[in-house]
Amino acid sequence: MTGLMSLAPHLADLLLRRGALGDTTLLRATLQRLWADREQGHVCLPLAAAAGQKPFPDAATWRRALLATGVVADADRDDRPLPLVLDAQDRLYLRRDRASERALATFVQRRLQEPPRIAANALRADLEALGLLPAAGSEVDWQLVAVAAAARASFAVLTGGPGTGKTTTVARWLAVLARREPSLRVALCAPTGKAAARLVDSLRTAAATLPSLADVLAHCEATTLHRLLGYRPTDDAFARGPERPLRHDVVVVDEASMAEPALLATLCGALPPTARLLLVGDRDQLAAVGAGQPLGDLCRAAAPERGVGRALATFCREALRVELPTQDGAPALADVVVSLRKNHRFATRPGIGGFATAMANRRSDEALAALHAGHADLPHALTIDAALQPFRAAILAAATGDADVDSRLTGFRVLTATRHGPHGASTWNARIEALLRSEGLRTDREDYLGRPILVVANDHQNRLYNGDLGLVVADAQGRHVVAFPRGAEEPRLVPLHRLPQHETAWAMTVHKAQGSEFDDVLLSLPDKQIELLDAPLIYTGVTRGRRRVLVHGDLAVLAPALAHWPDRSSGLAEALRAAR
Repeated sequence: MTGLMSLAPHLADLLLRRGALGDTTLLRATLQRLWADREQGHVCLPLAAAAGQKPFPDAATWRRALLATGVVADADRDDRPLPLVLDAQDRLYLRRDRASERALATFVQRRLQEPPRIAANALRADLEALGLLPAAGSEVDWQLVAVAAAARASFAVLTGGPGTGKTTTVARWLAVLARREPSLRVALCAPTGKAAARLVDSLRTAAATLPSLADVLAHCEATTLHRLLGYRPTDDAFARGPERPLRHDVVVVDEASMAEPALLATLCGALPPTARLLLVGDRDQLAAVGAGQPLGDLCRAAAPERGVGRALATFCREALRVELPTQDGAPALADVVVSLRKNHRFATRPGIGGFATAMANRRSDEALAALHAGHADLPHALTIDAALQPFRAAILAAATGDADVDSRLTGFRVLTATRHGPHGASTWNARIEALLRSEGLRTDREDYLGRPILVVANDHQNRLYNGDLGLVVADAQGRHVVAFPRGAEEPRLVPLHRLPQHETAWAMTVHKAQGSEFDDVLLSLPDKQIELLDAPLIYTGVTRGRRRVLVHGDLAVLAPALAHWPDRSSGLAEALRAAR
């Protein structure tokens, strides 16, 4: 047992000591199931999912028994601060999880009720001044539709796979806002520091053709969500909140699929009433490591693939002169959630592009066919030697090359489903170090030159954060230090002994690679079906590659995994669908 599962018996005993009444055996079994489900990413336990299975009774009997224990509150009738909450739909929550979910739903519902922030004709004038209006009669530019949705509302969601133009869309939207308010205070953030830094670098590139954007970027803040909110690890709390709100006019959260409900709820509670919030991410990527998938719930409730809401369609008819598909009976959320589908990056990558499109459309058969097709950008290998051989030159170049630090770190990476085992990251790190030794290179010291390093713990004092990638290099005095890229600036050099917890990163798990991209990827997958192997993991792994992704493993094992999209239990999507 790991995580909450290992604590389950102790937490059950604690609740029982609080004076739990009635069927304490059933309560203990319920808690064990709740912890197990939460370990799998579920925010709550729907009683219907286990009702009638031993040792659980039917849902109605189970509900009565839980409410009789004195440690489970009825969400609609009992405001006592009890540790567990049962809602009207028979979903059992930890109180904190229920509070985060309700806070998110309430924030979104309130923002959806606000009047438009900008008139359609005013937005059209701004787009025309920026040279962004499409020619009459051209196909729908969904990036501009997303700009319109985010300009019209104070809360919006932008989703799409890699290469669909999410960052370009954010750049255009910020340019529109900055044209109206050049001194705009903008926070660009993400769950990890590397994702936030990559967003800023991409926006700076886009600013070359959008002067108003350059003005905003000159004094914007790029940071992690935890840093933005002033996380205090000593008491597991945040400095920012309703009593001490943020001072920003705009907050953009990139890689929002990685954000947990509690973190997003804290952010929403810390936003001033006038501040805008834009969540950006890929709904199909792996969800947060913890419980919940708020980005997925928002997209599921809005169902952008069915069309937009009528209010957004009317707005875009005037602002962009386009007719958009609408969905009948759409929730208000459909006016602020836009999905980008056209892939620009993989247009010349038929393997990766075809695979990504098939997965986004939930066509597992077409995705498997793309893996079997033998495309140059998506090859396949059964053996370890066959998988490693095509990348020998790239590995040696990363270890000894003269290219800049960022290029060496983003040139090649092995991605895995697990940390350990024959196909795990630790085993692959050992294989690659053995390859380097066979080429006469030393790997017997922690600070060997060319060693890629992944930071796996936050160190606020030294400004190093979980997910940061660095490379061991020699400084001007010949000392071995770790260089961390900083975009257009010179890399930051840090002595190895000053790093927080870290590990070798020739190979890393797909989870750790979220928010990163590499030219070449070797995706090594288990040779048998395991719980971790599912559609989001394979999709995320393949789409980390910009140029080539070699899939190592038995494709027959992948077939059922490609069709398995886990659905995490929560009540957020249902609450948001009801918002009109």
